[in-house]
Amino acid sequence: MGDKASPVQEIPFEIRIDCDVKNRKLVFTDTGIGMNEEELVGLLGTIAKSGSKSFRSDEEKAESLIGQFGVGFYSAFVVSDKVRVTTRKVDEPTGHVWTWSGGKQFEVEEDSTTQVGTKIELWLKDSEAAKFVHAEKVADVINKYSYFISVPIFLNGERINVMSALWMMKPSETTQEMHDTLFKHLVTTHHPHLKDDRPQYTFQYQTDFPINIRALFYVPSKKVSQFEFSADSQHETGISLYNQRVLIKPNAKELLPRFLRFLIGVVDSEDIPLNLSREMLQMDLIIEKIRNILKDRCIHFLVEQLKKDRIKYTEFYKGYSLFLKEGILTDQSNQTKEDIAQLLLFESSNTRSGTSTSLSEYVERMQTDQKCIYYLYAPSRQLAETSPYYEMFDKRFEVLFLTDPADELVFLAMPQFHMKQILSVEQWVKDEGVSKDENNKEVTRDPLKKEFLTWLKDSLGSVRVTDVKPNTSQSEHPFMITISSDAGAARHMLRIAQIKEMEHLVYLNPVLHVNFTHPLIQGLQKLYKKEPELALKISEQVYDNALISAGLLKDSSKMVGRLNKILADLLQLNTVKSSIITP
Repeated sequence: MGDKASPVQEIPFEIRIDCDVKNRKLVFTDTGIGMNEEELVGLLGTIAKSGSKSFRSDEEKAESLIGQFGVGFYSAFVVSDKVRVTTRKVDEPTGHVWTWSGGKQFEVEEDSTTQVGTKIELWLKDSEAAKFVHAEKVADVINKYSYFISVPIFLNGERINVMSALWMMKPSETTQEMHDTLFKHLVTTHHPHLKDDRPQYTFQYQTDFPINIRALFYVPSKKVSQFEFSADSQHETGISLYNQRVLIKPNAKELLPRFLRFLIGVVDSEDIPLNLSREMLQMDLIIEKIRNILKDRCIHFLVEQLKKDRIKYTEFYKGYSLFLKEGILTDQSNQTKEDIAQLLLFESSNTRSGTSTSLSEYVERMQTDQKCIYYLYAPSRQLAETSPYYEMFDKRFEVLFLTDPADELVFLAMPQFHMKQILSVEQWVKDEGVSKDENNKEVTRDPLKKEFLTWLKDSLGSVRVTDVKPNTSQSEHPFMITISSDAGAARHMLRIAQIKEMEHLVYLNPVLHVNFTHPLIQGLQKLYKKEPELALKISEQVYDNALISAGLLKDSSKMVGRLNKILADLLQLNTVKSSIITP
């Protein structure tokens, strides 16, 4: 078959299928080039006499037989009591009729009335195969496997494949309306929850080197939950694999990494090797190459969209950022991690609230003496900007504000970007801030302050603090906590681990930094000897406040009760003082 009619006939190429339910008969007629007697006997006779034995004897040849004449036709003998093939080859004066009625024998007769092309008649067995004589069942099979082939298919006189294979066309030949129609067709079968949606992005990729690929991908406009595309989902991916417009495998998860499973579309390749089963792909180097090519092209396409239209991309990012972050967390290649990281967006100390920057843009703005990309995690931008760690940070350098816990995991999995180390502000404060503050050494020489630090350490206990150090920075926070491990990793552990109250502190080795310039600490210094119980309650409360600022408090429920006791003690203390003063 081709795209033009035979030179000896004016009838265009087409395929007609007719269903005769009463006689359990299926008739397939095409206007192709037909076969002569030698081809008829050579192709059909061998299969009729020996089944698949002839091609299974040559294993190499058998592996590539699918798509060639004979293998598909072999199924006719499995489901039929009788098979008749009538054919006439182009430029041949007569045609021939090939008939098989069971057993090992077949007959071939000459027929001068036969038109150019081929007609196959099947008399189906009175078994499960008989259901294929019904037009509805035939239509289902065509719609699933052969809906996009270029040759018109007529079922009982009505054309059934009316949609074009847009992925085989040039982008300039397609319209948005055509893409909307194809998108709806693709999601109706596999993702019905998207049937009223439209694609927000359309990406088409075509190449013949090093591998033949015709790919067309859509990004749904509707925000898609990761749970809708989870590993347990019936439809894990929206990508279907075709070979020259014929469906080979729906939900072809081998063709894209899992983090791109939100894409809906088609991959068509003539180079994909298949064995005799349409359900089994040979996972060889070609499949792996296609996967890597498509992964890189999809990432590149999204990077271009980020640069082209920031507003539209930001809307996409709101719906699909978790998929991208999943890609960084699960891919083993550092290069792929960095490629995907180009697509991430963050607020930063250099952007207005509500606006974002990318990592590439951050790197372009880095100071000449800046060696690291700095970030700070907090539940909101406001909390990040009022964090004790941000207060102590060198404000010459831009800080990325991470408000999604997944962002912190991403940076833990990707220690650098564009040869720049990625470092948390908390780590900088621990390494460069409090540890190198010369004023702190002066404080430790003050016997009263040193005595207060000792009381704090003993009162809070070795579980809460492994050490207590002074902090002379002009901060609005009385206490600040640093830990021995990475703060981001510790926060992740708290989210997922089943750890009892305060048990997690044993693994963190917290160091408490006390701000002696803060009025609350100055008040505690005066109070802890006179009212040690009240001073301890206040110290515990301020300590928990510091844990909250660090995102390291496991359970805050006990804080309410403690606060009430502190307030009651303060009121009682104030009442006693008033009664002493009042005559």
